[in-house]
Amino acid sequence: MKAVVAALLWLTSVGACAPRTTPSIDQLPARPALGAAIDRVGRPLTANAFVGLLAPEDQSDARKETYNRARPSDWAQFVPDIQRSLGLYDGFDGVCGNQWLAARDGVAATRDGAVATRYAALAALLADDRLWVDTRGTRCTRFFAVELAALGAASGDCGGRTPGDDAVDIIRSMLVDGTTTSITDGVDRDDHTHSTTAFPFLAAP
Repeated sequence: MKAVVAALLWLTSVGACAPRTTPSIDQLPARPALGAAIDRVGRPLTANAFVGLLAPEDQSDARKETYNRARPSDWAQFVPDIQRSLGLYDGFDGVCGNQWLAARDGVAATRDGAVATRYAALAALLADDRLWVDTRGTRCTRFFAVELAALGAASGDCGGRTPGDDAVDIIRSMLVDGTTTSITDGVDRDDHTHSTTAFPFLAAP
């Protein structure tokens, strides 16, 4: 024990006496090269809620890994996965066709089990896993605002996702009945008020 304490004291004294300098830019380590994608950080829930949802666990996990590593040019391959899963969420309130973007005159599945057109629009939107922001806007208060505007809804909002958005509840509500407030996951947001104008936006702990 004494030897350990002595060694720590020696290291502390060496550190205390060593000159403290700030490295210049050319002395910093090289920036690591970008490798293959291993995860997505666009919209929440997409992989876990829609991809491989009806498959056995090992196949579902493998499909999610494929989704997370896919290049943007390959994202469209997951539209069928998402379409099949959207039908489950649409029926949670006992009403089919009131999900956001669901075609009310479409059918959820044909007789042979193939997913038809009811959920095609939302599946295509969710497969394009990017968080859209309209940089021309100065008011950013509504999650999915850019997507809504692109689909013809009046918006005027720059979209994105503010620290005050409970994006999980919003998405689940839109999936079940087309609203943004009907479903809660039971996890209350914290009692801090975050800023939407002052960097770094998050409230103090």
